[in-house]
Amino acid sequence: MKLIVPIKMVPNPNLPVRLSRDSSKPQQPELDDIPLVINPFDENALEEAILLKEAGIASNVTVISVGPQSWDAEMRTALALGADRAVRIPCDFQVSPLTIAKCIKEFCILESAQLVICGRQGVDADRCSVGPMVAALLGWGQGTFVSNMIIENGVVTVTREVDGGTQELTLPLPAVITCDLSLNTPRYASLPNIMLAKRKPLQQLSAQELGVELEPDLEIIKYLEPPPRPPVVRLDTVADLADVLSEKGFIQ
Repeated sequence: MKLIVPIKMVPNPNLPVRLSRDSSKPQQPELDDIPLVINPFDENALEEAILLKEAGIASNVTVISVGPQSWDAEMRTALALGADRAVRIPCDFQVSPLTIAKCIKEFCILESAQLVICGRQGVDADRCSVGPMVAALLGWGQGTFVSNMIIENGVVTVTREVDGGTQELTLPLPAVITCDLSLNTPRYASLPNIMLAKRKPLQQLSAQELGVELEPDLEIIKYLEPPPRPPVVRLDTVADLADVLSEKGFIQ
């Protein structure tokens, strides 16, 4: 069984992002000093694909991404973690989620893939849209926000996070799965595998070869920092809290 894992590179979410103070780039985020990393949810998707390969359920794991050449370093990280192939569709501007989904759909058809495992969302835009779009374009069943999955006899049984608890679904293959952070714990790449990954080729596949026209994402007019929080007031008793709430008109 061939697995496809779409991945995206995002600014390291563990580092603070601030708006530029440069008058020539007003209200733009300062990202030059923030390294790119694989989107955290995509790391879980890749880990699950590798676990399926190690269990003998999958025969091949291919990561695919739509982005610039600067993403190649993290594509090699995916190879070092255990992916068999890495394919990048070159694009030097931010494309729409639907365009990415169309590229993944055509690549799945080209590769005769049977399962797509991706992160539930990118931590930069938080749209949760690419996975469901891929499923819709392919006409495959989908399991979103998945925290556990089991594949047996051509059927995927998933546990997904929903409001108020969990839900269990069964999906016939082929299917699309979007992963939650609770699905697994991603591994670290070992030094020998990092060295081996440097010698593995990175394949480039143009959107034109897939029959997809690259369309730009939404135009961002400006960024705004959140307003500063008001000072915290410490209250000693419940009666003091009641007085404050009454003064503000929340209770009578």
